[in-house]
Amino acid sequence: MRKHILLFHFVFISLWLNAQDFQGKAEYFSKRVLSKKTEKVEIDDKKETNLEFEKAWQDAMKKATEKKYLLTFNKVECLYEVQQELGKPEKPSSGMVISVSISGGGKKYLNLKDKKSIVENEIFDKEFLIVEPLEKPDWKLLNETKKIGDYNCFKAELIVPVSENQRKDYEEFLKKEEVKPALFKMDEPKDKVIIAWYTPEIPVSFGPDNYWGLPGLILEINEEDNLVLCSKVTLSNKEKTAIKVPNTGKKVTQMQFDEIEKKKTDSMKDEDGVIIFEH
Repeated sequence: MRKHILLFHFVFISLWLNAQDFQGKAEYFSKRVLSKKTEKVEIDDKKETNLEFEKAWQDAMKKATEKKYLLTFNKVECLYEVQQELGKPEKPSSGMVISVSISGGGKKYLNLKDKKSIVENEIFDKEFLIVEPLEKPDWKLLNETKKIGDYNCFKAELIVPVSENQRKDYEEFLKKEEVKPALFKMDEPKDKVIIAWYTPEIPVSFGPDNYWGLPGLILEINEEDNLVLCSKVTLSNKEKTAIKVPNTGKKVTQMQFDEIEKKKTDSMKDEDGVIIFEH
């Protein structure tokens, strides 16, 4: 009996969505999942771990990665943006304060009809619009299911290969390491394995961040040590809100943006590879 009810629910929702000019909103939150291997920084010749620095680093990473997002979508386009929250200033758990800023926190817009993506990003407060043609990700659909909230979800996997720029950066690091050991170590880049959970009960091809291309709304993304999970979905065929296309910043391609970013960061590094900020 339960299988019949679930099948009816799935068919009814699918028919309703396909028959209507609907719009939806999905709320997500991101969370950093620490691996068993603790991140450490070697700070002197004896290679002793500075526990105070490590604790401040973990607190800064937690603050930088744990955020709330909103995905607004219809059948052909979507906009993904961070939700700004006002909070009281937090007192550091130790005497050391570290600030971490992660790039890629701007708005992300996808349009399936025009086959393009537009992403807001910045390099040291200079704003850019990264405009790229859409290339459908090569997802592998897996025969695993689970429930997220009220929705039946299926598992998918995506392999993101190491880029040529990542290889070059690592080769440059190894060359410098032979001359003088670096303060901050660089791990050898590896292919990333992305796990997604999507629901065909909401037949749109969007999801959090810039992940898309599955036969249903993506409700969960596992990207290495970062988890993005949907907490609420709202669907409507009455309320219509225009999805605003990002338009602030200089238009560039992803390759141009990467080149500008590398040139800027390299110009600010000292001989140990540490970026120096002048106030």
